[in-house]
Amino acid sequence: MNYIYDILANFNDSFYDFYDWNENDHIIHIKKLPVIKVKTDFLINVKYNDVNVDNRLIEKIYRRCDFFNESKNNYSYVCSLCDGREAIIVSFDSNGNVLGKSDLLIDEGNEVIDICDSMDVSDYSISVKDVVFYDNFKTRRECKINSFILKELDNMSYDKLKYLYFDCFNEQEDDIKKILIRIFDEIKNNFDMVYLKIYDFLKLTSINK
Repeated sequence: MNYIYDILANFNDSFYDFYDWNENDHIIHIKKLPVIKVKTDFLINVKYNDVNVDNRLIEKIYRRCDFFNESKNNYSYVCSLCDGREAIIVSFDSNGNVLGKSDLLIDEGNEVIDICDSMDVSDYSISVKDVVFYDNFKTRRECKINSFILKELDNMSYDKLKYLYFDCFNEQEDDIKKILIRIFDEIKNNFDMVYLKIYDFLKLTSINK
């Protein structure tokens, strides 16, 4: 078994690049972490989707990870997965379901890649339970704002939608379908141009409900 030592992890349900970590995140200081070299498609599926992995992998990494200030009981199945080009850290449950995933700091990720250079690829099976859409071009905050916007628009009254449309585009429109199509299209294709205006409007209207 190959290991990397003295690294940081920030487990979340979704994968966030290290530069998108927040100050109030629970950063875990890992003393010793097993490194597993896997195929690229395996790594990508674990990184972005809701998956279940081969029990052979779970058995291999059981309690192999040591921590500075955390109990092994809370993190019994943790490892770094690497395909030779990029690396992530993953925490599983005993059934092979992903509990959390984390990026690595640049130097630590490069160290894992160096370790994997002399390793053979382990071929583990994987089952994709749900394909999760992930936008590589949005920050963590922008993804949360996008989710909030879509949820609020889905429950917004006709009058508020008309007002929002006018506020965003300086045009009057009475057709509810045209309003929603235009707003959703702008969110999808011109997010940086409209999201703050829409977000501020929705925050105000949600407070005043």
